[in-house]
Amino acid sequence: MFMPEIATISSDLAATLKHADCLTNLRCSLDPRLDQLIVYSSVLEHLLQQKLHYEKEHDMELRRLERFRCDGVKEYRIKVQLRVINKVQSMLPNIVFKMRNEYDKFERFLLQEVSIKDVDTELYNRGWQLLNTCRDNLRLTH
Repeated sequence: MFMPEIATISSDLAATLKHADCLTNLRCSLDPRLDQLIVYSSVLEHLLQQKLHYEKEHDMELRRLERFRCDGVKEYRIKVQLRVINKVQSMLPNIVFKMRNEYDKFERFLLQEVSIKDVDTELYNRGWQLLNTCRDNLRLTH
């Protein structure tokens, strides 16, 4: 059964991919290492975005809890807010664990496949920039 709205959603998502220009480029299909580079960088970038999102949400929920306490909100609402904070905080260790693993895999890949730099220097350099950003972000994590 064909559903045009799903087809539209799929085509919209494909059009918004950050690396869509590289996916349509002929060079990517000729060298599978470039495809691997794109996948590794996309996964690591996604994990970094998730980590930043949950850290920001955790800070926002802590500020909301303080506001509730200052405003004298009912004790039940404060308990609910504490559960929200605990849920958000519980997401971070798993993301950090995955991010460290992906960071290590991506770093090993870039060190082993130095010859990719000759094929696509820009993509290779962006991979190293992403690794440096993730390394700095992971150092700030407890």
